Amino acid sequence: MKIPRNLSFLSYIIIGILCIFFCGQAAFASEGGGDNWRHTYDLGMKWLNFAILAFVIYKFGKAPLMNFLHGQKNKLSVEIGEIEKDKSRINEKLKEIQAVLDKGEAHYAELKERIINQGLKSKADIIEQAKSHSQILIEASKQKVDNEILKAKRNFKAELIDAAIAIASEKLPTQITDDDNQKFIDNYLAGTAK
Repeated sequence: MKIPRNLSFLSYIIIGILCIFFCGQAAFASEGGGDNWRHTYDLGMKWLNFAILAFVIYKFGKAPLMNFLHGQKNKLSVEIGEIEKDKSRINEKLKEIQAVLDKGEAHYAELKERIINQGLKSKADIIEQAKSHSQILIEASKQKVDNEILKAKRNFKAELIDAAIAIASEKLPTQITDDDNQKFIDNYLAGTAK
């Protein structure tokens, strides 16, 4: 496999930083004695160890690392795909629920209108019944009043007749003579003889 240009440039930068780190440590650690070869030997061994470690990581770690990263990439792709499927499924459910809600609102509006119409019809029926009932009550009241008036007239006539009879019974005995009594008797007998 060919190493991308950006990756090789990045590896040069990392190697440079590590060189400064290791070289700088040796320079700061020297105390000025005559054992400079020991410090140079240690520094050389550090570089050799670093080179071996870098080679081993590059040689044996590159493929597993790339496989791991590709595996992670594939795993994330699968998870994203599943999430997208779930999202589309949820969107479909939401559309179905919205359709049911719209249908329910339309049904509610229709039901509300039907109830209002039934209420208006019931109101009209109740008003009509009340009018007919009040008409019946008015007629019954008129008949009752007419009966009371008729009864009052009869009572009044009866009282007038009683009063007239009372007055006549007081005045007639003084006004009727024996001749009048004889005429009544003759008229009665003439009426019975027929």
